[in-house]
Amino acid sequence: MIKTLVLLLFVVTVSFAQVLGDPIELTQRIFSSKSVETENIILNEGQIAQLAKASQQKIDTKLYRIYVAKNGAKNVGYGVLMNKKVRTKTAIALYLIDTSGKIKTIEIVAFNEPLEYLPTATWLDVFDNKSSSDTLKLNQDIPTTTGATLSARSITDGARVALALLEIVKP
Repeated sequence: MIKTLVLLLFVVTVSFAQVLGDPIELTQRIFSSKSVETENIILNEGQIAQLAKASQQKIDTKLYRIYVAKNGAKNVGYGVLMNKKVRTKTAIALYLIDTSGKIKTIEIVAFNEPLEYLPTATWLDVFDNKSSSDTLKLNQDIPTTTGATLSARSITDGARVALALLEIVKP
């Protein structure tokens, strides 16, 4: 039942968004994997508190979707799908993280805000090879981007949550 609810929520959110990519195809392509498995994660209260502390973010959902890229039985990477509010509408970003816990890349999967508020691919490249040991804060190790400050903040905050989530559920 919960898996159905998560899927329905994702489908409804994406159906009203400007869809920019398919999470399964992106995960498979980025990690050159033979297959991708989808896991729906439901955090308990202890995990939510742990995630909030590790990411320095207020956690407003206990449901997450993780894509596990595989070559045979071996995990080669993860895609963490994050649905975050930017201004008044949501954006869905896929954080592609290797098995060592470093961001390989970030792909924007859907964006409800006007596209001029979408950060550039060059700005997104700043996250490459970042891990939870990095600060991941705007104006510190992540530069702001003109015209997309709220989007940049949302993506940066989402990166901290995605990295911390994987540390909690994939130790």
